[in-house]
Amino acid sequence: MEFLSLPPELLSRILCYVPGRDLSNVCRSCKILRDAAYVDSVWQRKCEEEYSFKSNDGWNVSYRCLYNKVLCRYGDSIGLWRRDLEYYGGLLQVKYDKGCIKGTELIAPICSCVDGPLRKKVMFTISMTSEGKVEVVSVHDTSSGPRPCLLRVERDKAKERVLEYKVPDKDYIIKAKDARDHPLLQQWMQEELESEYMDIYFNCFFRRSVALLSSRHHYQWSPLKLPCISRVNAPIQPGLFKGTYSAHGIEVLSLDYDEDLTEVTVTKITGDRNVPATKVSVKGDLTSSLVLTAEEQGSIRELTAASQRSAAERDLPEKQPFVIPENCFDRDISDIPKSCSFRCKAKGQIASHGYKHSSFSEGHFVVFDESKFGMVWLELMSFSIYYRVDDKELND
Repeated sequence: MEFLSLPPELLSRILCYVPGRDLSNVCRSCKILRDAAYVDSVWQRKCEEEYSFKSNDGWNVSYRCLYNKVLCRYGDSIGLWRRDLEYYGGLLQVKYDKGCIKGTELIAPICSCVDGPLRKKVMFTISMTSEGKVEVVSVHDTSSGPRPCLLRVERDKAKERVLEYKVPDKDYIIKAKDARDHPLLQQWMQEELESEYMDIYFNCFFRRSVALLSSRHHYQWSPLKLPCISRVNAPIQPGLFKGTYSAHGIEVLSLDYDEDLTEVTVTKITGDRNVPATKVSVKGDLTSSLVLTAEEQGSIRELTAASQRSAAERDLPEKQPFVIPENCFDRDISDIPKSCSFRCKAKGQIASHGYKHSSFSEGHFVVFDESKFGMVWLELMSFSIYYRVDDKELND
């Protein structure tokens, strides 16, 4: 009774320390606590502490209503997610927008613009109607307009979060055998391909498009844990990158290091039917750094021979020349730097169709600056360049 006799302002302050999901039970206990718990500043604090929700501008409802109707059900969806689509994967960003929660698909730039920004397509929105009803709407299929969808965050057997999305409309399901002539496929191909590259990329993008269309009514995502800790003395800081993969186009990858900073690993977030999403694409051995002259990079043969010599014989400079060998395939890549800050031996994963007979091929991991690095695939006689996805691309 002494507790209930405290001033209402103090009771509200005390209730700020009660987890939001337990406040409903507190409200049922007695009218005094209910009135203290109904103060919106209590729920504003819960929204920020538990779901990093800072402003209800545009929602036109109280923080208490937002917490109980929206955040309790969908607050755990905020963040970056990796799509669980065989081979191809995908990247989804869910974040707060003014008056809604917005799920946006982040797509690699078009084939010839690896240094361009990620493209964005809104997939779904979560908002509230004027009657106070939560509305979850799919908006990514512009041909038929917005439609209701189901969205939920669950836990798998390993107790990891899983984001599941469904459009409960049988007419919306596009079967693979019907996809070839579907207008969505034509729209997809038109957006993805530039006419001058059509012959090179068509087969790869057609297969990917059919897979995407066939699963368009039902998606599942897993949390994407990006490296976010800066590494002292690392040749390039960890993060998200866009990289060129010949006829497969541009893919999105994550770069990180082992604990001892002896190996750098580049892992696919989006993939292809040879080396799928979630698989390692490049592994660089940071203990086998290389210093090469421009003449030693004139051909793949000269480069391979030069890389057998240890860098210990030479001092590591701040900059060294970089040249793509004459017989190295580098289609669609322009403005390649003429110097690099670090180079080491590396291995790149290759595989046949369907991720069969996978192996690691010899190559060089090359750092140009904090925004880009490259991979010289010696055995494939090919070169890939990777550009960092900066914070502006994710936060705009």
